[in-house]
Amino acid sequence: MLEKNSYLSLVISDNNIWAHLAYTDHNANREYILSDFTDLNPLKQRLDDDFFTKNFWYEYFDNLEKAFNWNVVDRNGYGIFSFRKFAEEGDGISGIRILMDENQKYFNKIFSSLRAFSNDIALRVMDETYTRGMLEGLTQKLGYDDLLFLDLDLQDFKIYRAFKDKETGKIEISKSKIEWNNEYGVIDSIKDARFKAFLASDVTSKDMLNYWSNFVLNRVVFTEDPNILDMLRAYTTAQLHSIYQDNKDKLQAIGTQGNTGIILTGMVPLLLGKEKLLLSVIDGFEVSGILDAYFDNEKRLLSYAKSYISGPTSSDVVLTRKEILSCCTKVLVPEVKQSRNKSKVIFSGYTDSLEGEKQDIFALSPEFTYIKLPLHRENLIIEGEFKNGAYIRNTEAKDNLSFISIPEKLRYDSMVIDARPKPIVYGPDIYSNKLKLQQWFK
Repeated sequence: MLEKNSYLSLVISDNNIWAHLAYTDHNANREYILSDFTDLNPLKQRLDDDFFTKNFWYEYFDNLEKAFNWNVVDRNGYGIFSFRKFAEEGDGISGIRILMDENQKYFNKIFSSLRAFSNDIALRVMDETYTRGMLEGLTQKLGYDDLLFLDLDLQDFKIYRAFKDKETGKIEISKSKIEWNNEYGVIDSIKDARFKAFLASDVTSKDMLNYWSNFVLNRVVFTEDPNILDMLRAYTTAQLHSIYQDNKDKLQAIGTQGNTGIILTGMVPLLLGKEKLLLSVIDGFEVSGILDAYFDNEKRLLSYAKSYISGPTSSDVVLTRKEILSCCTKVLVPEVKQSRNKSKVIFSGYTDSLEGEKQDIFALSPEFTYIKLPLHRENLIIEGEFKNGAYIRNTEAKDNLSFISIPEKLRYDSMVIDARPKPIVYGPDIYSNKLKLQQWFK
């Protein structure tokens, strides 16, 4: 495996299929993952007609082969199907694994059709035991004291937190969640006052219900509609804040309990994007301090986390961190004093590397500042200091910040500096929220 290898992994969750084909040649320092996404929601009206049959998987892998431009299967005139053994780059795979969420609709139909289709597939169920084991291994492998995993779908918000005891080294894992039994519960949720408290879309109640109902029932995977995105942001913030209020003992002091990381996955992060989702997470969980945020929009982590944790002892494929985890966002949530002066500088710093010029970066209060870091192949240094009374709570270096982006290990592509004075206050009405969001995202 350390010479040349390719491995195919599929994740079936939230009525979608994510496929990943990993190729490695560590002797040549060559490593990459090809990804494909299939939305099963348009087929939901046909699922009762036993849509998941052997023929479905014949067609799926045939199309996947074309999408990846990779020879994956062998066929003959008698309809016999087998996976090609790995030979070289672009030809064959050493194995295939399919991970299926235990809550996936029509679980039994999909599982039985895969069993009938091929005995070469390693089938695994993604249940709570699987997630807890993955999170415990990642906490150790990534070197975090506090690691959160947020799997956010419209009907199902799951939050896992792994906290490492500094004295014993033992990792404690907790779970918090909120879920709706069907789409209609999600639709009715916008009538709740908690949802309206975060809303900034100036539309009538009738139009709001129409927008939201169509969005939820059609299960889109991409939208640029500002009203839908604002409703989704308000919905996400309200959901997270409800979970936080009900589970304060599990979710308190995020960002101030040592080296903290947060991994975000699911359809909500995919739709909202980094900036809006991080705003919802910070406000929903009342985050303070410093953390690293990873966005796993393609489910790569679920596909290959166990392989990454095992490292050279892995039995399927050996992958490094830079392919498993997306680029990281450094999130800073300092304590900022209330002030009558607008556009007050609370952070000033710079980025520097051997391949480019030094660039200044800064953040103004009361803005929610999103900074794209320069593209870099060499190590990038980021340094700065907090000003005008701003500071990071519960850290040794309260006034100064310094970290390095290392492309081959931990690459940072962006920073978020939340320069809003705390506590954050929404309302008292939609118009006020609209003005505040315009000011925060100026």
